[in-house]
Amino acid sequence: TRDIRLMTTGVTLSDEVIKSLSKMGVRMTAKPTDCTHLVARGIVRTEKFLCAMSVSPYVLKEEWVNMSIRSGKLLPEHDYLLSDAAAERKWNFKFSEALQRSKQKDRGSQLFKQLTFYLTPKVPIDSKLLKAVVSSAGGQVQSTVPTVRILKAKGNRFVISCPEDASIWRPLVEEGYQIYSTELILQAVLKQDIEWDNTECIVAGPNS
Repeated sequence: TRDIRLMTTGVTLSDEVIKSLSKMGVRMTAKPTDCTHLVARGIVRTEKFLCAMSVSPYVLKEEWVNMSIRSGKLLPEHDYLLSDAAAERKWNFKFSEALQRSKQKDRGSQLFKQLTFYLTPKVPIDSKLLKAVVSSAGGQVQSTVPTVRILKAKGNRFVISCPEDASIWRPLVEEGYQIYSTELILQAVLKQDIEWDNTECIVAGPNS
């Protein structure tokens, strides 16, 4: 039998439903990197959803759970794949293609391999979430204040910041470094593609 580990984000399953699923061999998990199946209402940028992208699970509508229970067996996943046209328009990508990409060996849990992101203090997104998301994709997050010396010491070091921290990054821009927003990380994991040149992901740079 298949080993199915189910996680939900934004969807609450009743104890009764969980019991019925477990009779069909489905185990619940709260650990994103452990799930084989993720049930969600739509494409959301929660910690669970983004971290799960690193293990390319089936991402399904809640209907899959309900209809499987009704029919007494687990129904084929491909009939219940999550789609969310509004989110795809908003972030300009196709979710089904992102999931396909996540299976490639340099994506998924390797997307940020050997990359280190330095977060400046006023970044508007919880650093715990960013650390979890980056590490699920094989990268590292540092909260040391980035300096030219730190960035020059080793390649593959990038600064994630915001306009409020301009006093920190202005000297870096003068040295030719690009400064990125948290969108770089969030969109990269969602799309399974790092868009270094996407203006939505750039706070400031030598050419801006």
